[in-house]
Formats: sequence, C-alpha cells, structure tokens
Amino acid sequence: MFVKAPKTVSILLFSVIFLIGSPSLSQVVNVETHRIQADTLQRFSGGFGIGLEISKNTSQIIKLKNSADLTYSTRQHEFLILGRNNFLRVEGSNVLNDGFIHLRSVLYRNRSIAPEFFLQAQYNLDWGLKRRGLAGGAVRIRFAQTENFRAFASTGLMIENEIWQDDEKSLRKERNLLKSTTSVNVRGRIAENLDFAAISYYQARPDRFFKPRFTSDWQLRFRISENLRFVFQFVSTYDSDPPFSTSDFIYEINNMIEVRF
Repeated sequence: MFVKAPKTVSILLFSVIFLIGSPSLSQVVNVETHRIQADTLQRFSGGFGIGLEISKNTSQIIKLKNSADLTYSTRQHEFLILGRNNFLRVEGSNVLNDGFIHLRSVLYRNRSIAPEFFLQAQYNLDWGLKRRGLAGGAVRIRFAQTENFRAFASTGLMIENEIWQDDEKSLRKERNLLKSTTSVNVRGRIAENLDFAAISYYQARPDRFFKPRFTSDWQLRFRISENLRFVFQFVSTYDSDPPFSTSDFIYEINNMIEVRF
C-alpha cells in the first residue's frame, strides 16, 4: 500500500536523495540524538558543531572536527540528514581524515512499530577505507517513551559496497555484501541540563551471522544555554573480519561545542 505524501514532503525527500551525491562521507551514526518529539506542525530543527585545536611542542598538531544535522518532521513522518568530518594533521602530514553523510526517513513515527529507510556514504583514510556506501530498510520498534526517556530497537537488511586500499603494500579490495542490521538505542535526561544518548549496531552477513561488525556511540550533552551545548562522545567499532589484517577494535573520543536551532 502506498501513501501519497504532501507536496512539501515530496520535495524534501527528492532533495535528500539528491544530496547523497555529496563526496563528504563514520562507522556508527547515533540518529537518536537528533530526533524531536511529536508535533502537530511541520517543522525543521537542527544544529552544527565545531572543535578546533592547534598545538605546538616538538611538532605542530592541528585537529579539526565538525558536524551538522537537519531534521524535518511532520505529524506522521520524519526525515533526517546527518554529517560529520574529522581531520588531524601533524607536522604537515595528514594522520586522520574521516567523515560521513547519513540520510534516514521514518514513516508513521508515532506508532509503536514503524518502517524506516536509510542511505549512508562514508570514508576513513586512517583505516584504509576509501569509500563505503550502504542502503537499506528496517522495522523500528518502540519499547518505552516518556517525557524524559525513550528506547527503541530496529532490525532489517542493507546492501553495502566498500573499497579498502593499503597504499603501503599497493593492495586494493572491493566488497559487495548483503548484511542484516540490528540496533538498540536509548536516550533520556539525567538532570535538567544533562542528556544522554546511546546506540549500538550489530551488522553481519546472513551466512556469517556470528562474525559481525559491532559499533556503539555513547554521548553526553551538557546544555549551556537554550541553543548551546557541550558534547562528549565515545565511539567504538569491533570488526571480526577487518581487511588487510588491520586492528579489529577501534575507538575514538570527541569533544565538541554544538549550536542547536
């Protein structure tokens, strides 16, 4: 059964699909931190964050982090665009360069069981991941929702294409995979000015279900003012089958100032 979307939603959805062509491409995306409560009106919300550090001791280090998100919500549906980029340069050499763009739609978001669809493009030159693109759909199940706490789980399938390259050994590997994707996420308010959000993904090939890629994103958000927040984030990834025998566990810690609107 197809439901005809309002004209404004159709235009937005077309724009979202068009934007996936952007070359700006993380392992895990914590979409729950960007959702807003149900509303009787159509509305946009979003924010952007930036972190910059320049230091000089025995060598010069430049760290730059930026993120942005935009959410369009109607009474029934929700559409999100999320993006992030990390850059680290030490004495003129690039050490870290990764990023992603993620697009997601949730239909009939106020129901306990709702369909959702997503697209994502990403890269991580530090890991040797030149490009990863994925597309899929899932069923989203709401377990709990109160004024200060929300808990969801989702399960579905996705198609993944990725290109890995080891420049030192002149190795290149391209993979096209069908994977299951299951996630559990929670978010809530600890205190008046302190929120948390956590999401974990279990992604695996159906024929190798117990050899997954397991990723988690944990965030604490300190509200400085109505539109300004300090964000502490811990992201980790365990891959049971990493290309080129690279490390199977990787993590990163981020601190950012974020502006919300």
